Amino acid sequence: MEEQRDDNFVIKPCSTCANPVPIDMERIKHKLDLHFDKKEFEQAERLINYWLVEAKNGNNAKAELELQNEYMGFCRKMNRRDDAILHAERAAELVRELKLDRTVGGATVFLNVATVYKAFDNPNAAMSYFIKVKEVYDQNLKDGDKLFAGLYNNMALTAVDMRQYDAAENLYKQAIDIMSNVKDGELDEAISLLNYADLLYTKYKLGTDDDYSKYGDRIEELVNKAWTLFNIDTTPHDEYYRFVCEKCASTFGFYGFFVYENELKKRAKL
Repeated sequence: MEEQRDDNFVIKPCSTCANPVPIDMERIKHKLDLHFDKKEFEQAERLINYWLVEAKNGNNAKAELELQNEYMGFCRKMNRRDDAILHAERAAELVRELKLDRTVGGATVFLNVATVYKAFDNPNAAMSYFIKVKEVYDQNLKDGDKLFAGLYNNMALTAVDMRQYDAAENLYKQAIDIMSNVKDGELDEAISLLNYADLLYTKYKLGTDDDYSKYGDRIEELVNKAWTLFNIDTTPHDEYYRFVCEKCASTFGFYGFFVYENELKKRAKL
């Protein structure tokens, strides 16, 4: 499972473009969040398309970039490969045109581009973008910043696709360590724990001795710890919480934790 929350990419209406038309991106994103929360996907796409036209006609390249960033994520979630890649490539192009490729905001767009390529079976392209992101984060962020955790989790997923299992294990451990020390990081830590469990299961399936006990106890430990993190009293049960519950429920069921699976399915609908 990928890290889905992106609270760190905010680009204001362009002040450097020639005669840009101001666009209130905060208001647009608020409306999009409402549509997504209600699963009103057609309305969300109409909203993005409308403002994309306005941004292009109004010569507001930075607003277009943020809208392209939203659109590629939307298409990825809707499993629309060609559209997701189209908007991802346009977003990457805009990052370079606006000379944002060495900034944290631009790198975070590249991270989202990478997740599109990863989702549609191009791990090599995804990893090349992840490496660019890491270079920028290393130059601009302190060690332990939560953005590194999201990057490492997604890099690990891609490393698994590339059968680089030792690298993936190291990346998951780093992501878990970071989020365990970040305020309100419980859900993202839980995602990485479950992903780590899946990695160990994959390694077991590749083994020749057919001895599940080699990883079974560790997998159970990771899954139980993830479940504990879903039950922290201070964790807000918001749209992101419901999203993570929905995405993680089946993983608990896969490892035989059916009570946990059913409970998360209920929470996802609240």
